[in-house]
Parts: sequence; structure tokens; C-alpha cells
Amino acid sequence: MKGSFYSYHPVVQLIFFMSVLGFTMFFRHPVMLSVSIVMSFLYAYYHKKGKTMKTTLLYILPMFVLISLINPLFNHAGVTILTYLPDGNPLTLESIIFGAVSALMLSAILLWCSSMTVVMTSDRVIYIFGRMTPKLGLLISMILRLIPKFSSQFRSIRAARHCIGKDITDGSLFRRLSNVTAIFSAMIQWSMENAMETADSLKSRGYGLPHRKFYSLFHFEKRDAVLLSLFLVCDAAILAVYFSGTLLFEYYPMTSTADFGAASCTAYLFYLILCTLPLVLDKREDRKWKHLRSAV
Repeated sequence: MKGSFYSYHPVVQLIFFMSVLGFTMFFRHPVMLSVSIVMSFLYAYYHKKGKTMKTTLLYILPMFVLISLINPLFNHAGVTILTYLPDGNPLTLESIIFGAVSALMLSAILLWCSSMTVVMTSDRVIYIFGRMTPKLGLLISMILRLIPKFSSQFRSIRAARHCIGKDITDGSLFRRLSNVTAIFSAMIQWSMENAMETADSLKSRGYGLPHRKFYSLFHFEKRDAVLLSLFLVCDAAILAVYFSGTLLFEYYPMTSTADFGAASCTAYLFYLILCTLPLVLDKREDRKWKHLRSAV
């Protein structure tokens, strides 16, 4: 399910994902990150349903725990000493909090990127970057396509080897390692061949040549302008509060306290609106379709 936001102009979609990813990466504010992780999960769940839950449980949650535990082991800054590790280094409350915040930030980024791969398809990326930087547009397009195509090809190769008794679960430990190596080698060879075929195909079509005309089905409409204006207003309001120094949050040497003044709450509200708008559009479109189907 791609939703209503998928039908908007690629530039509008790019501005949205650049905004939420940028604020998530550079604003390590606990309230902003909390909004980001919740909305990124809800938006990813809207697109992938059960797959998102499986990905969260199998990959994101263990990664979250791992990063939260590793940071206090190597980072000993902070004034609140809880205890001392066996090597004599202190275990501080600030390092634990910073590790959890870093893990939260990375989890939110992965969830936003998961949704971006559904909405920002390869043709949209090439449309945006193809005229300005054709090589960069092709590179980004291939990166976005890599993970889903890689997963699909991996399942195909594994199914084929399972039929001949050479799956990663067959045989002794040494044979399993040999089967894993063979599958990995086949995947590397396939990815390189696929990249070469894509490059040759685009080169034969004149991709990247100067004065080449572009054909596109995307048209910037009034609704695109309205939504883009809303995104830019939210971005401007958040940045205005940030550069005023209100959203600054320190973790070392002592963790700050989140501010809930008028300016900070304004930034929180605009960030919530920014993260929620695509999901609201998708849900509204779903309700319209359900109403039309029930009326038939």
C-alpha cells in the first residue's frame, strides 16, 4: 500500500524526507526524537504492515539494545557515576542516556528510509537528479533498488540451492559455512552484473548526454504547491526556534532538562505536523475509498 502521498510530485516527497531525516540526524533532542520514532514507525507500518513489525523485532530492536549497551562501555564521560566497570572505568548515567538517544536516532532514520524506499521510487529519483547530476541520480536510484532486489534474489538463490540439498541449513557446520560462502559469492556476482547491465542499458539510451530531452509523467499541480508550502512553513518555524538556542540540548557533562516553553512547544507542534501530514493524507484517502466502496 503506497497511499495518497505517493501520487504527489517527487520534489514534494524529497523535501519531506530530507526534512524529517535532517531533523532526526542533527537535532538530538529527546522530544523531537520521540516524535520522529513514533511517526516513522506508524508511517512504515502503514506501508508494510506485518513486515515492519518483523523488521523491527528482528533488526531494529536488537540494534537499539546493542548500541545502548556499547556506548557506556567505551564512553565514560559524565558526572553522575553509577558504578565502576571491572577495568576501573566509571559507568555514568550520561553515557547510558546518550547511548539510548543515539540508538533511538538510528532506529528512526532506518524507519524513515524504509518508507522512503516505497514512496521515492527509482524513476522519481532519476527525474529529480537526472538533469542536474545524472550520475548521482543513477547512483541513488540503484542504491534505493538494491535492498529489495537483493532480498528477492537471495530468496531465489536459496530456494534453488535448497532443492539440491545445498541450503544454509543442510549438512554439517563446515558444509553450512561452505553453502553460505557459495550463496554470498553468487549474490556478489549477481549484483555486479546487474549494475553493469543497468549502466550499459542507460548508456545505450543516451542517459546523461548533454541537450538530451526528458520525458516525464510528473506534473507540479496546485495541491503539490499547497503541501510543499506547508512543509516549508514547518521547516522554517522549527529552524527559527532552533537557531534562537531554545532547542539546544546537552548530554555531557550533565544531561539537560527538556524545555517546554512557548517557543519549544511551537517547534514540537510544527515537527509533529510535519511528520504526520503524509500519514494523514494517506488515511484520508483510504477513508474516501472505503466510503465509495460501501456506497456501491
